Amino acid sequence: MTLRRQATAGVFWVGISTAVNTVFRMLIRYVLVRMLLPGQFGLVAMASMAIDFLQMFREMGFSSALIYRKGDVRKAADTMFISVMVIALVLFGLAYLSAPLVAVFFRAPELTSVLRVLAVSIVVSAFGQVQFSLLAKELAFRERLLPDLVPTIVYGVVAIALALRNMGVWSLVIASLVDAALTSLLSWLVVPWWRPTLHFDRQEARDLFDYGKHIVGSSLLIYVITNLDNTFVGRVLGEEALGIYKVAYDQANLPATQISKVIGQVLFPAYSKIQDDLETMRRAFTRTLHYVALMATPVTFGMIAFASPFIITLYGTNWSAAVLPLQILGVYGLLRSLAVNMGSVFRAGGKPQWLTYIAVFRLTVMGIFLYPATRYYGLLGVSVLSTLVSVGDFLISARLTNAIIGGKLGDYVSALWQPLVLSATATLAAKWFFDRLAGPHDFVALVLAITALVIVYGTSVLVFDRDLRRFVAGLLIDAGQAGRR
Repeated sequence: MTLRRQATAGVFWVGISTAVNTVFRMLIRYVLVRMLLPGQFGLVAMASMAIDFLQMFREMGFSSALIYRKGDVRKAADTMFISVMVIALVLFGLAYLSAPLVAVFFRAPELTSVLRVLAVSIVVSAFGQVQFSLLAKELAFRERLLPDLVPTIVYGVVAIALALRNMGVWSLVIASLVDAALTSLLSWLVVPWWRPTLHFDRQEARDLFDYGKHIVGSSLLIYVITNLDNTFVGRVLGEEALGIYKVAYDQANLPATQISKVIGQVLFPAYSKIQDDLETMRRAFTRTLHYVALMATPVTFGMIAFASPFIITLYGTNWSAAVLPLQILGVYGLLRSLAVNMGSVFRAGGKPQWLTYIAVFRLTVMGIFLYPATRYYGLLGVSVLSTLVSVGDFLISARLTNAIIGGKLGDYVSALWQPLVLSATATLAAKWFFDRLAGPHDFVALVLAITALVIVYGTSVLVFDRDLRRFVAGLLIDAGQAGRR
């Protein structure tokens, strides 16, 4: 199968998995926010920040190094498995011992036990790390359907069942552990052609680390940047404010998160295979940027326009403080979506260190202005600052991407103008329709308005975008052939 067909099939299967996962997670979150309090979500968010920080050191960038590596990777995979498991055990110990200090920092005594239990997921998740890296390297994303979808459904069933039994925050914690365990178990079932051996090769470990250190360095900085706002909100404003901010942030970043799952997983291994043909990479980058914008911009515009009825109608008045942050962070989420493509170019172009340089810029600006923004302007100040920093991040990333692939400003204009104009037009039409149907918090009017947005936007895109029509036709043909295989 050609690389183009492999990438197309990869987008198709990851897209199915991501779409179904997104629907289930949105339904699960909708049910849980109706059953639990913002402060309980805030506690889990605090614990998750500590867990996510440690998880970066468990992986050490080895997954990206394994995907980038050419030739036989079995020895590297064995070495990676042993390394990841040993590191995971050490990190669990650190999490267990440091939990009281984290609880003191956030001034939330109950956080100690939550963090200690949730830290078990560090070790459990490590069992499936290599398998997922091998699947990504081979662009074998169809095999990921089972471990991607089943744990999400089980998570929802467990969390809701425990919430009904008044388990509170523990319904989220226990469900997360079940999710991690089931994901790792299924990864072994879908990758039967590789089983680890207890063989550790020092040279392989050095090679993996030499590449991965740039990834983990930038990931560490990105983690600090993306969680610095959560840290200040939790510390300065409290767990309830953090719960509200986290809901707004997650909703605003929904396009970026889901697109990165679909596009990011496929692009890096695909770009790595054409890393010596920069002209081909440039065309692929511009085309992908256009398709990402086609998906992300209508979601972002609709989210900003209908934030108030969406939050209050679906989540309730307890979450009304999330409306304005959601609207502001919508711009942040859109820029993140568009920048997913750029990070893949850096890594495939042999410049993973550039991710670190960009992260240093973001960290410096956030470090200077985040405390006064939080202290004096609350959630509004944090949201505005994060969005402004993302604008600078995007401009720098675009400049560096051009340096690798020889891109120009005109490439970005041609890729983005049509999605932006059509999204704005469809959103204005939907908002006009909504305002004439009912009051500001009518669920039926909201559903009808969103349906109108989808219809107007989808029709406009198919009418005006000839390349998309060709792409969809080719995608259906290639996906059908891939499915038969």
